[in-house]
Amino acid sequence: MSNIKDVAALAGVSVPTVYKAYSNTYFTSPEIREKVYAAAKELGYVPKTVNRTGGKESKRTVALFLDEIVNPFYSAMVRETSKELEHKGYQLAVMYNSNSASVERENFEAAIAHKYDGIIFVPSPEGDGELIKQLNAKRFPLLQLFRTVYPDLDTLLIDDELGTYLAVKHLLQSGHKKIMLISKTNPALVKREVGYARAFEEERLEMDNECLYLMSYADCAKEMIKEKIHAVQPTAILSVGESTSINVIQALSEMNLSIPDDISFIIYDDLPWTAVYGITTVAHSYESIGRLIAEMIDGQFNKRENGSGEQPARLVLDPRLVARKSVKILL
Repeated sequence: MSNIKDVAALAGVSVPTVYKAYSNTYFTSPEIREKVYAAAKELGYVPKTVNRTGGKESKRTVALFLDEIVNPFYSAMVRETSKELEHKGYQLAVMYNSNSASVERENFEAAIAHKYDGIIFVPSPEGDGELIKQLNAKRFPLLQLFRTVYPDLDTLLIDDELGTYLAVKHLLQSGHKKIMLISKTNPALVKREVGYARAFEEERLEMDNECLYLMSYADCAKEMIKEKIHAVQPTAILSVGESTSINVIQALSEMNLSIPDDISFIIYDDLPWTAVYGITTVAHSYESIGRLIAEMIDGQFNKRENGSGEQPARLVLDPRLVARKSVKILL
């Protein structure tokens, strides 16, 4: 069975050019389109965006379930994922469950009722495992993100343990020893405190468990953060996520503590405003995340069509540290 790479080779163009030739989103010269269409016809290749009988555009629809609505990380991820899926002939429908297992179940039921072709989701730890098992047994395309709740599914992860390690290591090497980690906790999340502990162990320093402030999703309140900062008296803070980080910044302001003179600060996730204020961050490539999501869900369709019985794929993306001006050197 011919694929898009074969078409690109025969037409003498790149694979992205073949995608563009079949997309309404991009301009392609008539000459290039004719080359691509002629090569596709010769090879018997039919793109996903073309209906085999009528010749009209008929894109597959993939649902994406997220656990938070207001999250700039997800916003950037959705933008890149939608772009990459469009290139591959899919359209994206985004739904939210607000960290509710029952709403996640409703989203699955709605997606199935609307005959969506596949589902990408950030799984709830208390989700409907039986439903997932049934869908997987039917080879329904499923891709879980950022949490390994279902080991039998293809999974895309970000190495949050490594991200935490990089941030804490940077602070330790800058002379800080009283480093507070402020993060929401969840039984399905990677244990960030493992990366925290590894950084201390490598520097042969003893960590203080009082510096680990792992909150439930209901706890994320400015006053509680102020109390914890007052009790621990850290010289540096690593904060995870925008809502938590904004609470930390507000708490520091009300305590008349400035960044970085009084307290150094790193945010996990490179948010749009962090560069403006010179805040050091743990960053991810949203382009890479979007590309891998598109490739992995597309691979699900290919495996189903080819009858492949491959083992579940598990890909892990490494974050990187973006150093700016929010860490004071104490050495």
